[in-house]
Amino acid sequence: MPLIVVGVNHRTAAVDVRERLSIAPSRMADTLDELRALDGINGASVLSTCNRVEAIVSASAEDVIEPIVDWLTQRAGTARAELEKHVYILRHGDVLKHLFRVASGLDSMIVGEPQIAGQVRAAFLASRERGALDSLLSQVFDQTMRVAKRVRTDTGIGEHAVSVPYAAVELAKKIFGDLHGLQVLLLGAGDMGELTAEHLSAFGLEQIFVANRAHDRAIELAERFHGQAVKFENVEPYLASCDIVIASTAAPHFVVESDHVHRALATRRRRNLFLIDLSVPRNIDPAIAGIDGAYLYNIDDLQQVANSNRELRMQKAHEAEEIVEREVEGFRRRLVAQDAVPTIVELQGRLEDIRAHELEKCLRRMGPMSADQRAAIEQLSTQLVNKILHYPILQLKEADEPAERETLRKTIRKIFGLR
Repeated sequence: MPLIVVGVNHRTAAVDVRERLSIAPSRMADTLDELRALDGINGASVLSTCNRVEAIVSASAEDVIEPIVDWLTQRAGTARAELEKHVYILRHGDVLKHLFRVASGLDSMIVGEPQIAGQVRAAFLASRERGALDSLLSQVFDQTMRVAKRVRTDTGIGEHAVSVPYAAVELAKKIFGDLHGLQVLLLGAGDMGELTAEHLSAFGLEQIFVANRAHDRAIELAERFHGQAVKFENVEPYLASCDIVIASTAAPHFVVESDHVHRALATRRRRNLFLIDLSVPRNIDPAIAGIDGAYLYNIDDLQQVANSNRELRMQKAHEAEEIVEREVEGFRRRLVAQDAVPTIVELQGRLEDIRAHELEKCLRRMGPMSADQRAAIEQLSTQLVNKILHYPILQLKEADEPAERETLRKTIRKIFGLR
């Protein structure tokens, strides 16, 4: 039974193509129904993220590919010739390798990113809840998640930040341990500062205060984080109450100076202050790095951490690829053996019936004999049958392609008179 993936991703299609194909969670059930309704599809799932949209199916034959491409074309609202420029099609063992790599973060824009495993899991669970998974895709789903977990556990590929905002979060966790209950002061509304605050907010912060020259923008951003806007000229008291300060303004001078930090630390009762300066020119006085209890990092520091971690992740990715290769081969062999089982069982039964019938005729002609003699003849006949079965069974189990396996199956059934 063929496994097939038809899709687009961030390498093959620009965002305008991907967004036309993307599927909102509220539409997923109807989308699965549409895909399952195509002729020849036995099981189906759809993975839709910001970087990819993929139809994952098990089918009776490969001729379902054309209807799937037509279906995607209709969803995209474009000409088929245009969509085909971006679509990739994977079959059989390549599907297993692809899904294992995707769920492990090896096919992501940022290698090793952890979110994709949850997105793959959610896609398959949605299919299972809709009754769209057949036995084969259920097995593929379970194995995909096991492989993703093994890759992360064995390699630690997702443990090291490879972007400036994530590097800031990683350093904050090293300084404070648990970020739960901390307070953050965001100075300015620059994109990098906003993204850093967004990443930090995922760790259970107590409060985010936002200060910006344009106070309306501070109010807007504070609402997004369920935080509080403060006047830009009145931020010094918040240095004493906040644990993390992120500066991302367009000011051409220092916004946070050494005296500010000295006064803040005097009231913090030995609690550390972590300052992140993402501005160019810098907004936080570099001399603050020398103050006991203050930890200051600028954008170059964070970029250096991210670059170092990126190299480490690539080493881990090589280890992960080796795990994926081994898992693909092992799972493929299990599927092949499983697919061959009905024919093998019938073949064994057929030859055993022949062996037992002919043995009984032979024993009647030979007359009286000892138990040892009878056992020896029984053993000889059984060994002959096993020798005859060995090669056909081996070929069934080791056939790589479904078409080759199906041809062998039909041939064996015809030769041995199986129903």
